[in-house]
Amino acid sequence: MKILEISDRGIKLLEDGEIINQGLFQDEEEIPREVNELLSIYEVSDEVILKIKIVLDNEIILQIKEIISKKGWLLKEPKVIGKKIKVLTIIILTVEFIFGLAIYLRNYKLDTENLNLKKEIISHKKNLKELDIKISEVSLNEGEELKFKKTKIGDILVFLSKACKKSDVNLEKIEFLENKIILNGTGKNINSIFKLKKYLSMDKKIVESKFDFIKKEGEILYFLMELETS
Repeated sequence: MKILEISDRGIKLLEDGEIINQGLFQDEEEIPREVNELLSIYEVSDEVILKIKIVLDNEIILQIKEIISKKGWLLKEPKVIGKKIKVLTIIILTVEFIFGLAIYLRNYKLDTENLNLKKEIISHKKNLKELDIKISEVSLNEGEELKFKKTKIGDILVFLSKACKKSDVNLEKIEFLENKIILNGTGKNINSIFKLKKYLSMDKKIVESKFDFIKKEGEILYFLMELETS
């Protein structure tokens, strides 16, 4: 298939992007004659696409098409993307872009949440490690008796851990005194803190539980609770 291109630079006959013949004209009335000469040199006709890149009178265009037909050449219309197809293509590309952006933002949010969760886990592990160190450093002054044996302290820590988990409360510090346990921690809301008090009161070893203070700083509630044990 060949391409017959008419522009302000002349007439070109192209095949596979290469110019195989060309002609010149001074005014548009000469164009049909030049087209006729270009096609006349070929003994075998072929398919041709007509590309007009200048403004021509309709009559001149009709003459060019008639010459192509008379020479036995098959005139093929160039493939042109219609306006509707262009608009549809733009819409499809826009939807794909928005969809891709939504997936990226969702993945970014999940990655951020996972990172924050990892930081929170590391923080909890650090707090537990510091708590273990503090418990190991518990010592007695002269004349005092040890009221909580190591195994008993372990049982209490397990109980406190379960109660805090159910109440969604974090403990930052635990102090073991004579017949008392001092809890220092934080909660997301007042309900979670009072829920912890409720769970602790269910243990028979807890004689009494009371708050020394509950205070709010920003979005976090801090509390200090005393547990009297039997």
